[in-house]
Amino acid sequence: MLLICATTIPSTIVQDALSLTIVDQINQRTQVRSLWMKTRSGDFWNRIVNNHFTEQDWLDNFRMKKSTFDYICTQLFSELSPNPLAFRPSLSVEKKVAIVIFKLSSCSEYRVVGNLFGVHKSTVHTCVYQVCKAINELLRPLHITMPTIEEAKFIAQCIKLRTGMEQLIGAIDGTHIPVLPPKIGYRDFVNRKGWPSMVLQGYVDNNYIFRNVTIKHPGSVHDATVLKDSSLYKNNVTLIPKHYISINVKEIPLMIVGDPAYPLLPWLLKGYTVSLTPEQESFNTYHSSARICVENAFGRLKGRWRCLLKRCDINYKFMPQVISACCVLHNIVEQFKDNYHASWTKEVNEGNEGNICYAQPIQRELSQQTINTNSKEIREILKEHKAMNYPLRKSSFTH
Repeated sequence: MLLICATTIPSTIVQDALSLTIVDQINQRTQVRSLWMKTRSGDFWNRIVNNHFTEQDWLDNFRMKKSTFDYICTQLFSELSPNPLAFRPSLSVEKKVAIVIFKLSSCSEYRVVGNLFGVHKSTVHTCVYQVCKAINELLRPLHITMPTIEEAKFIAQCIKLRTGMEQLIGAIDGTHIPVLPPKIGYRDFVNRKGWPSMVLQGYVDNNYIFRNVTIKHPGSVHDATVLKDSSLYKNNVTLIPKHYISINVKEIPLMIVGDPAYPLLPWLLKGYTVSLTPEQESFNTYHSSARICVENAFGRLKGRWRCLLKRCDINYKFMPQVISACCVLHNIVEQFKDNYHASWTKEVNEGNEGNICYAQPIQRELSQQTINTNSKEIREILKEHKAMNYPLRKSSFTH
């Protein structure tokens, strides 16, 4: 048609028509996307939390007081502060931290948390990764530390007054955290109870403070293997303070108490196993009373941060960062003396979706052949010391 028109219409007009046709085709193929952002309600955070939340509301929803929350935000400001050159307004540091703490304490899905705070679920995902990394980089070195010599002596004195056990500076144990395992390598994550998990090994002092944590092994790994691959085991000479007292002409070092799944070491004290004499059973009973602090710490940790109690929608590769961040937050709220509700522990123990579905596996006891000779002598001296100076006690458990 254009060729026909070209015989009667000037050539300049025909060229213009052809060029317009080409432009129209290009415009149809390359549609320009308009900048658009869905309007979401941030009323929960902007109005309700900031204007109407009481201290009790903060504890119920964020597991900490407002003053503790402000401290965390201040410490993380340098890492999480908004980019002033960003095209769209960035979230404030306070809102980022609030989103993550709420998710960790409630184990809600990304979508649910996003709807509550007025952001997209992908923003919640980004906040979780940014804030947890910032907590581990900036706050973990400040709040998860091994005790100094003076602190260790004080801890040992407190444990002695409470349990009668000498030279103990805390307890060590492992707990299993539910995770979403990968399709390839799924069996590596399945523990002895048949559900996928990661192992958190924690050394805890008498005040339920985590002093050392190891989070890098899937659920199928034995507690003793986790211990031998930890920094505490590899660097115990430098990490565990050196202080000795003399009992029956034997120098007794500072030690950490552990359950039968661990080896007996010069710095790690475990109880007796197999057939027990009355003195050995009594020693085990006192020994268990000193070990209860780590079990209570795990209970309080999961009571506050329910993402560790139930399987959450966070990638298993990032879960070690999340677990570590929860341990740091646990230490902060314990050190700041924030209230802990007994009902939170009840939820862990009775756990509608926690303990029933994810009962903690019991590890195999290590063979007596692994016992170090010097460690065995130390335990024997402590057993005799207990039998001579304290009344014999019987365990409430049947062997």
